[in-house]
Amino acid sequence: MHLALVQLDTVWLDKEANYAKWRALTAHVSPGSLIVLPEMADVGFTMRSQAAGAGDSAAAVVELARQRGCYVAAGIVVRDGSVCRNTCLTAGPDGEIARYAKRHPFVLVKEGLSYAPGTEVVVADLAGTMLGPSICFDLRHPHVQREAALAGAEVLVNVANWPEARINHWKALLVARAIENQAYMIGCNRCGRDPYVAYPGQSVVVDPLGEIVVEAGEEESVLEAEIDVERVRQLRRDMPFLRS
Repeated sequence: MHLALVQLDTVWLDKEANYAKWRALTAHVSPGSLIVLPEMADVGFTMRSQAAGAGDSAAAVVELARQRGCYVAAGIVVRDGSVCRNTCLTAGPDGEIARYAKRHPFVLVKEGLSYAPGTEVVVADLAGTMLGPSICFDLRHPHVQREAALAGAEVLVNVANWPEARINHWKALLVARAIENQAYMIGCNRCGRDPYVAYPGQSVVVDPLGEIVVEAGEEESVLEAEIDVERVRQLRRDMPFLRS
């Protein structure tokens, strides 16, 4: 599977500007690829949930998947009845596939007061490749990725707004989650600044043995890689650690 991680410098609270960036940055991506967009790639990491929940970012993700003939896993804000959720929505060329709501809101900004947490394990079927999404602070909770792996996920993705202050934790945790779950671990982080925090990018793809396949720098870019999901299946057969 071909990957295209969009390391976005998200425009603060401007959905239309961000949708335009999604389209421009993915114009070259080959059909059939998996495009990944970071956490809250529609608005930035804001606690203004009512403003963030306005509009229809889910429709924008579905349209991007349709236009590119690709799968897309994108961090967006979704209104769910009377509440908003920090969501990773997965879509394919034929429409929406799955929604994962962040299970562990970020405690340092009291995210749970603005966005209702999710409770469900989600595994999305991308034409036979099983994808387990998570969002930013979920990465510090190993059970989130383990439950997805036990439910069949072969590729784990974390979409993030991971700050510069703790970026050394980012790669270490991604490598650990890959090794312990014998899965590819994709980390797609934003770059640039919002009104409060700097983000250093450093998106990365880690293979199921914990080796770095490819990693980005600090600038807005599209990080591309090829992964072989059969390698995950063979590794899990040869070394059945996951369920031991």
